[in-house]
Amino acid sequence: MVKRTKRGATRKPVRREQQPVAWQQIFRHVVVVVALGMVITSSVYLQQDDTLPIVHVTVEGEFIHVDKAVLVAAVSPYARGSFVSVDVAGIRTAGEALPWVKQIQVRRVWPDSLHLIVEEQVAVAQWGDKALVNIKGETFYSPKTTFPKGLAVLQGPQNSHAVVAKRYQQMSKVLNGNNLTIKNLSMDERRAWSMTLSNGMKVLLGRADSEQRFKRFVMVFQSGLNQFESQIAEMDMRYTNGLSVIWKQGQKPDFNGTV
Repeated sequence: MVKRTKRGATRKPVRREQQPVAWQQIFRHVVVVVALGMVITSSVYLQQDDTLPIVHVTVEGEFIHVDKAVLVAAVSPYARGSFVSVDVAGIRTAGEALPWVKQIQVRRVWPDSLHLIVEEQVAVAQWGDKALVNIKGETFYSPKTTFPKGLAVLQGPQNSHAVVAKRYQQMSKVLNGNNLTIKNLSMDERRAWSMTLSNGMKVLLGRADSEQRFKRFVMVFQSGLNQFESQIAEMDMRYTNGLSVIWKQGQKPDFNGTV
């Protein structure tokens, strides 16, 4: 008897390939970590008050009412520290709290200076007897001794200064072309308008259609009534198709009622 032997397939061991080391990726990570460390270290270093301290503060602006020395004194406590850590917001807040200072821009000038660009308020009118109004209709406060002479006085309900200031500027452009200027412009609680001109004449415009009534006043004044302006105490424009004139006492002219 012949003995058969089993033949079986022998699996050869598979040799695993070695993965190459990702040196480029490792190098990038190392560079990022080192750079981040340098940034943090530099930031901490520059934040120190004795590193690049602020030495010079310069001020730029056209000043009529702002006292430059007072401005510098007000911002000086906030202009300390390093070039990086200086309190820019504190400088702006302290400076803009002063009368007549509208806005301050703070610029760092390497390596040890601050440059302040200051914009002064421009008053176009007076709001009541305690405040001033700028060209945007914003109110600001200043000692009354600093109020410019000859400003028109505007009056109105609470928080109406922007509306009254805008109307004042619109009306002034028209009146200036007729050699008239507004001395006082008022809007009452009912939103009724009245104005007093620099020649002493009072003009009542009322509430409804006040803009149309103003235009009618200008037209009538230009049509011939201007020759009597020194004798007119008041003009009431609150009529649908007309007006009434109150003459100064004892100065009524020989006037037939038409212009």
